[in-house]
Amino acid sequence: MNAVLLSLLGAVILLDKYALGEFGISQPVVTGMIIGALFGDMWFGIFLGAMVQLIFLGGLPIGRDIPPDGQAAGIVTVTAYFLLRESNSLGHSLFVASVLGLLGGIVGGFFDIVARRFNERLYHHFIQHEECLYICHGAGLLTAFGRGLLLFLLIFIFADLFVVPDVVPQITKETLTIIGMSLGLANGLYLFVKVKTAVFLLIGGICGLAMVVF
Repeated sequence: MNAVLLSLLGAVILLDKYALGEFGISQPVVTGMIIGALFGDMWFGIFLGAMVQLIFLGGLPIGRDIPPDGQAAGIVTVTAYFLLRESNSLGHSLFVASVLGLLGGIVGGFFDIVARRFNERLYHHFIQHEECLYICHGAGLLTAFGRGLLLFLLIFIFADLFVVPDVVPQITKETLTIIGMSLGLANGLYLFVKVKTAVFLLIGGICGLAMVVF
């Protein structure tokens, strides 16, 4: 598919993160399914999205803390893989797509900060000029769409044209699975295993095991 059209699609999906509610469409495992279906390999798209989901599981926007953009990373990883796969080997495509996904998450987080600062200015402008409500809302939507479009255009055009040299390392599906599962487990332990909730976690695990056995 065309890198420009994919960038437009990715920017629209990313609006789900904050701008148009948060329905979960922008989550990596969902975007992996959507993009994978467009390339005729939905199951591998789901696999890549799930791995990105696990890697960024612990990145929560709590308070003023803005972590790397896991949703953007998911879109970048899956799309870049399929674009690279058209002219590169599986191992090279997975490695470069993973690197681009991590880069997309970091740059996406920076763009997120810039967009929030711009939206703060829009808010203060609205406070002083309430008649500009719809203009400010529209500008906010354009900002959210533009940050995704700019990020995806740069990366997708590169992925569409890039031929990976043989000296670049390769990564297998199994290795990526180990990395994703390991980081996902670490993130899950960090998020859910607390002293105050350890008893409830243990009880839930025992009940779940009992349901499976009996």
